[in-house]
Amino acid sequence: MWYIWDLSILLSALSLVIMLSLVARRVLQERWGRAGADQRRQLLTALIAFTENRDREALKAAVLAVPAGVAINAGFEFISMLRGEEHDDVLAAFNECGLPALVGRQLEKGNVADRIHAAEMLAALRSEGAVASLLSALDHDRSREVRIAVAIALCDLGSLPPLGIALRKIGVAGQRSRRLIELFRRLPPARLDELADRAARADAVPFIRAAAIDALARAGGFRFADFFARLAVDASPEVAAAALRALGLTGHADASAILATAMANGDWDVRSAAADAAGRLGLSELAPPLARLMDDEAWNVRYAAANALRSFGQPGERLLREIAKSEVSRSQRTASLVLAEGPAS
Repeated sequence: MWYIWDLSILLSALSLVIMLSLVARRVLQERWGRAGADQRRQLLTALIAFTENRDREALKAAVLAVPAGVAINAGFEFISMLRGEEHDDVLAAFNECGLPALVGRQLEKGNVADRIHAAEMLAALRSEGAVASLLSALDHDRSREVRIAVAIALCDLGSLPPLGIALRKIGVAGQRSRRLIELFRRLPPARLDELADRAARADAVPFIRAAAIDALARAGGFRFADFFARLAVDASPEVAAAALRALGLTGHADASAILATAMANGDWDVRSAAADAAGRLGLSELAPPLARLMDDEAWNVRYAAANALRSFGQPGERLLREIAKSEVSRSQRTASLVLAEGPAS
């Protein structure tokens, strides 16, 4: 009995210690948070003052007076809002304060989020050793997401290695990061052929090929229309759908025939992309196959077909109204829903 009594006292004391520890931790976190907020406010105030008086020594003192993490985060936020001479002056002051060295250390030793932020900051600072630090991280960082952020930073600095080498260093097998799309969209016009080579490779990851097609359509325009037309019948549905969406942006002399064929494809993503492209290009001659797609088993396809018909103006709306007045079916319900949304924007 005494053992049970002693054990209950011990457990009560232990729970009290744990509770007090949690309270103390909360108090310390709030205190550190307030201190960090005060330091951030102090630095932003100094940065604003610098844009008015150009007192570089005062700014350097303010930067060095706060922890490196605060200086990096607040500095990056501030310079992203500046342009022209003010932007260049603040960058010069940051470089003189040794901020790039602090950012470089964060790129090597921070957690994943810190390393991604450091890569972005190095690109913004454009310091002398930024490219070397980023290339090292591209080779050695253990996180794929960090390596993608590093590649984007190198692209912004005009120092990204050849795309095939960069992707091999990133490691794209099974990778479906949305940031790869961002990387491709940032490539300069002079490097679009590298994207085309990647999109054309049948052995490449379909997601990578589709992302390359998307970037080509946005940056290259009609120059790649024939290329997209060839890829519209690719064996990979993801690639074919991306090529059809690209044709919807660029157009093509044989777009009607290409899209009509794609509307009979066995993959719903391809059929949906074909319907959407037909609406974007205003190919009203494709109204009959689009009307048939209104009964497609996939909701995305039915909705894309109905929106395409609505985009044709009054003829398309008349067809939708006819379908909406027919017997209850998938076509009828989809037509009614799209008509209830109002005219095409």
